[in-house]
Amino acid sequence: MPAGGATPRSDDDDGAPGAAAVGALRSLTAKQAAVTLVIALLFGILGSAAELVFDWRAMRQDTAATMRQTLAMVEPSAAEAAYQLNEALARRVTSGLAGYASVTRVTLRDDFDGVLAEHTGAAGSGPRHLADRLFGDLTHWDVPLSHEGRAVGTLAVELDAALLAQPFFDRAAYNAVMGLLRALAICGVVVLAFYLMITRPLLRLSQQVARIDPGNPGAALVPAAAGHRHDELGGLIGTLNHLLTAFQSGLDQRDRAENELTALTLELEARVEQRTAALAAAKDEIEQLNGRLAAENLRLGAELDVSRRIQCMILPKPPELAAVPGLDVAAFMQPANEVGGDYYDILQAGGRVRIGIGDVTGHGLESGVVMLMIQSAVRTMITADESDMRRTLAVLNRTVYDNVQRMGSDKNLTLALLDYAPAPAGGSGGGLRIGGQHESVIVVRADRRVELIDTTLLGMPLGLVDSIDAYIGGADLTLAPGDGVVLYTDGITEAAAADHRLYGLDRLCEVLARHWHEPAEGIKQAVVDDVMAHIGTQTIFDDLTLIVLKQK
Repeated sequence: MPAGGATPRSDDDDGAPGAAAVGALRSLTAKQAAVTLVIALLFGILGSAAELVFDWRAMRQDTAATMRQTLAMVEPSAAEAAYQLNEALARRVTSGLAGYASVTRVTLRDDFDGVLAEHTGAAGSGPRHLADRLFGDLTHWDVPLSHEGRAVGTLAVELDAALLAQPFFDRAAYNAVMGLLRALAICGVVVLAFYLMITRPLLRLSQQVARIDPGNPGAALVPAAAGHRHDELGGLIGTLNHLLTAFQSGLDQRDRAENELTALTLELEARVEQRTAALAAAKDEIEQLNGRLAAENLRLGAELDVSRRIQCMILPKPPELAAVPGLDVAAFMQPANEVGGDYYDILQAGGRVRIGIGDVTGHGLESGVVMLMIQSAVRTMITADESDMRRTLAVLNRTVYDNVQRMGSDKNLTLALLDYAPAPAGGSGGGLRIGGQHESVIVVRADRRVELIDTTLLGMPLGLVDSIDAYIGGADLTLAPGDGVVLYTDGITEAAAADHRLYGLDRLCEVLARHWHEPAEGIKQAVVDDVMAHIGTQTIFDDLTLIVLKQK
């Protein structure tokens, strides 16, 4: 059976492109004959035209030379007849000239313009207009006659242009007929050679291709054409046989692939049955795990809710903020969907006020635990009356570092501490001591000028290394009445809109300057409203924390 299961095709099958009969007028032979005939006729016409031009020039030169020679021969006799007024001699001269085939009129006149003799011949036929254009300038010949230096008369000879052109026309017709015969002969020889060398081998090749079985193309290759083994036709046959062999190889590979695919399908069905049974067992196990996961999620949700409540519970209450001497204080914090790591606090002890703001890396329970840890540590330090900012930050870093190492966590946090002291009695304003690394501190003056204090060089994140003593710095700031400081976490400046645009520090400063004439609570609310309008319906992915301190 042939490859692929195809049925062999007989030689009588119709529809094969190579076996379709080609019309006589559309065959290669007919096209070659037409092209050859046109080319041969074109070159024949050009050759005949060139030959006729040369013949026309030669006939004109011969006619002019003959006339000059003849007139030179009869000139003495004509002059003698005109001198003696000898009519007999004049008639002999004119009749002799009229004997030439192309001469139609000969007139001999004396010097008194009297006609001594005149002879008229028959005019020729044919295309006279064309004859006049070809030989019209050679039809009139006037010879002045003289005797011993004195003019005695005129000899006028007129030729018929049609008679002059007749030999030329005969030759042109002969050349046209011979040119056509030559073109037909060349066409016949070329077409015969083309048919024998190209067309007939191609017809045989077409018949052989039509007999190829599409389902088993490599069964019978096309034999080489006699006499064409090493030319282009032989190369074409070789390429065709190579393609047929390649097709046959492809069909054989397809059959083998189909057999392998059938075996693989059977094997796959068996494996699917095994996997189905395994999946059924796994489904039961997954259902059990889902039940346990639901219980675990419920437990974790409860833990996160407790952590969120604890985070909010330890924040300073409005009465505490209102009790800060010399400052108008407003604060805002909104946790993200998960427990975040934002921290802020405002503590008073021993007549001193300490403001803290920080941001623990990441979200979730671990970040919340570190936040609670730093809040407790800061309160402990101020309760212990520790006023040295450098020592406070160093102890906080060591505490956080040791605890996160025990937890096996990589959490750390940025933290800025601000110690505020009002002006001495009788003075106005107050002063701030700033330490620790966090976001830039925004200073807004009473005239709405905005200044930024970069905290990068005032410390480093807590919990990264065991000691940060060498990196702790500080900055002092004097606040006049109406001046103030704004603290924030990156949840404010990096709040994203629906088109992923961030809120940004520039926009925060613009809103602060625009509303700085208001109390701290109004300033805080203006910022919060603008941030929420920017976020829109987007999910809040980071805690939002803002503190506004305005000197009274």
